[in-house]
Amino acid sequence: MTILSPRGIGAMLVLAGVTIGTVSDRFPVRLPFRTGGYEVLAGDFHVHAFPGDGALAPWTLLDEARRAGLDVLAVTNHNRTFTARLAGWLASESDGPILIPGEEITALEYHLIAIGVDRTVLSNQLAAAAIGEVHSQGGLAIAAHPLPEFRGYEDDATVAQLDGTEAAHPVRERRDQEKFAAFFDRARRLKPGIAPIGSSDFHMSPALGLCRTFLFVRDRSMAGVLDAIRSGRTVASDEWDRLYGDPELVRLLQHDRPVGRSDEHAGWRRLSLTLVWIGIAGMLLLRGRT
Repeated sequence: MTILSPRGIGAMLVLAGVTIGTVSDRFPVRLPFRTGGYEVLAGDFHVHAFPGDGALAPWTLLDEARRAGLDVLAVTNHNRTFTARLAGWLASESDGPILIPGEEITALEYHLIAIGVDRTVLSNQLAAAAIGEVHSQGGLAIAAHPLPEFRGYEDDATVAQLDGTEAAHPVRERRDQEKFAAFFDRARRLKPGIAPIGSSDFHMSPALGLCRTFLFVRDRSMAGVLDAIRSGRTVASDEWDRLYGDPELVRLLQHDRPVGRSDEHAGWRRLSLTLVWIGIAGMLLLRGRT
């Protein structure tokens, strides 16, 4: 009878974890959701990825977006577009979520989400100039977590240039969400058609799509998504499922909306990761003793 060595046991744990993870990694089938004459997509437009300032590589991020019930994703690393362009290429080769390349333009006075851009927009300029540069690339400019301390948005003329603003964003304190909603109300007075956006600001946590945007699209494509934002046909959802946007569009989603997160085998996937890490840690520990 052959008895496995401790190193062999570690290898078996890794193999078992990989096998369980592969078998259990199934994605939910998303059926089209239509209301009011539009198809409604769920999107997250503030997501960070690796390499860069996010934990997940683009190929893993796209899988996680499917589990989160997202149809659209924008990769927006701080002051960089390389990873977003890589993710966009990978998404074009798959049948997963629509991926829109972007950037979080990060300055002392403001943070600005640029989506639909190919070139990095420099942050060493006023918010109004950065918005203009985003528009020159055919992209859209969205105010990121616009709390009062971001003085770059004090000027009404700058706010009126925006295409959207994060009306819903994960917060430590609930009163901060009220500040985002208040900024959206101000922006809507200055520009009635501005799009409310819900985003997760995903790095490692909170969960991808915790806050999300519902888009009323005519066409299920990147062009269709950008058109919905430009036209203000969006509704933002915060982490308490409160909705922000045009009252008529909000009404359409009050009682029924696209299915959210669905991960039928989350327990098995956690077990697979646990086995892999225990196996690797055990083999590394034994290696250090030899």
